[in-house]
Amino acid sequence: MFYRYLYEYRVYHTCVATRKNITVRDDQEEWIQENHLNLSRFVQDKLDELIEERS
Repeated sequence: MFYRYLYEYRVYHTCVATRKNITVRDDQEEWIQENHLNLSRFVQDKLDELIEERS
């Protein structure tokens, strides 16, 4: 059942992504590594919040 849902999700919710580069300070990089933060996911979530707020 889970695999069927995953397949259906991938088929119907395909997203196109664009690669971007950002610069962080050394202390920020250290914190990101220590906290195992997925920086890409973090930025995407924050952008989604701003987009929703301003729409």
